[in-house]
Amino acid sequence: FLFIPMQWGAPSGPVRLMTRVVQIVPNVSGQVVEVQATPNQPMTEGQVLFRIDPEPYEIATRLAEATLVRVKTQSKQDIEALADAEANLRRTDAALAHAQARYDDDKKLVESKVYSENRLEKRLTDLDQAHAAVDSAHTAVSRAQAEVGAVMENGEPAKIAEARAQLDQARWNLDKTVVHAPVDGFVTNLALAEGQRAVNLPFAPSMAYVDTSEVILVLQIHQNFLRHIKPDQLVEVALKPVPGKVFMGKVETIIPAVSGGQAQVGGTVAAASVIASEPFLVRIMLEDAQVLQRLPAGSVGTAAVYTESAGATHVIRKVTMRLQAILNYIIPTL
Repeated sequence: FLFIPMQWGAPSGPVRLMTRVVQIVPNVSGQVVEVQATPNQPMTEGQVLFRIDPEPYEIATRLAEATLVRVKTQSKQDIEALADAEANLRRTDAALAHAQARYDDDKKLVESKVYSENRLEKRLTDLDQAHAAVDSAHTAVSRAQAEVGAVMENGEPAKIAEARAQLDQARWNLDKTVVHAPVDGFVTNLALAEGQRAVNLPFAPSMAYVDTSEVILVLQIHQNFLRHIKPDQLVEVALKPVPGKVFMGKVETIIPAVSGGQAQVGGTVAAASVIASEPFLVRIMLEDAQVLQRLPAGSVGTAAVYTESAGATHVIRKVTMRLQAILNYIIPTL
């Protein structure tokens, strides 16, 4: 009458200490010239892990700097080219007006039989050439205006902004030749060495970095007991690496999904599979948070949640938890 309701009034299950393992993938590719990280030694955020040969990126940066200087000079020349094109347009307009006037005068003289038709044909050819020169001058002015008029919202010429962005990209690439630790943690299973080539591809990480800035304790609870568990309920934890002790905590959150509920994306119809009752995960927060910082990731144990149901059975679970903590001295498995 007590042990059966205890299963949902004070459910228990295995717990595991978990943390993130960051795959270190550099933002740029190149030959490794220095590895400063030491395997399994604590590192702080921002410490140098390794360096990539910066010479190709230094060359690219100098090239981008030279391009920016050249483009700035070209921007000044564009203004001068616009002024020259406008002056040329005025000259061609004047030449066209002159050619038109001579054509009109000669046309009157031809009509008066003073000149022959050949003279008028020569004036017509000159007039056509003057029209073509004006059209060409208009095109040159439009082209020059387009170069000068292509500006950003802040008024900077577009070609200068483009060259400046290329320089910023080159400097960013150069800066990323030094790879830093993303958070507090340590490098494990280090195989990277000087002379090897690091690539900025997600399927070819350079090293594995264990994140110790945040560790979480996760409890597995069977689905039929999950309905009684709520956040802030009391939790007791007995951990294998710390035998003989029971740590107090509370339910932080219930992770509302498990791997069995995930639909795999693909081009085929979902196949039937054996359905099993997969336990849900419950995240636990200990009162003494420093306990988790002192334990290695992957540490396991047993935890019990004391719900609002079957309160009379809680004392039995408390006794079994303390027995479990003592048995952790001699029993290596859960």
